[in-house]
Amino acid sequence: MDSQNSPPTFTENPAPRQTYRLTLRIEGAPGPLEVVSSAAQYDVLNPECLPPPKSNPGGHTSAVPTHDIPLRLQRVSDNEYVGVVHVDGMVDADYHGRGVCRWQLIQAQVQLQAPGAEGGTRFVAKLNGDEVSQGTAKAIHYWKARYPSEPGADSYRDYGQPDLQKVPADQREEFFDIVLTAGEA
Repeated sequence: MDSQNSPPTFTENPAPRQTYRLTLRIEGAPGPLEVVSSAAQYDVLNPECLPPPKSNPGGHTSAVPTHDIPLRLQRVSDNEYVGVVHVDGMVDADYHGRGVCRWQLIQAQVQLQAPGAEGGTRFVAKLNGDEVSQGTAKAIHYWKARYPSEPGADSYRDYGQPDLQKVPADQREEFFDIVLTAGEA
């Protein structure tokens, strides 16, 4: 591949300073859950730093670069994990020779699954980037019947119900919670 046409290598920040502690707590799950995937997603904010349309087949603007940095979450109890996420996880730089590309934390996402449930339901919880920097605590509610698997579905992803008030009162006991909390480290 021609080096002029090869995509640039984006740089993770080797010394981030905007660090937040991320706590994940599981409440009322029908069985054990473990983290199977977790990452912080960063996107370029200013598309004018990207290659011009003539550099792309079809003349479309460049796709907005996105980069995931794995989150290292440590289990501190049967129902709690902690780790850190960096708001400034990527280096703002002139990657394309068109000005500095500025990166923004889009989300911190965690996927949990019943141990040994290959192909089972993945319970997905996330905080948006602004929720991380605001120190938000957020509960996401999941239907217990999907544990460990959604009937008839392989690798089903359950993004949960953010507002349990939208569930009929007589059905709310059928849900468990994953609570994500961000706080300055």
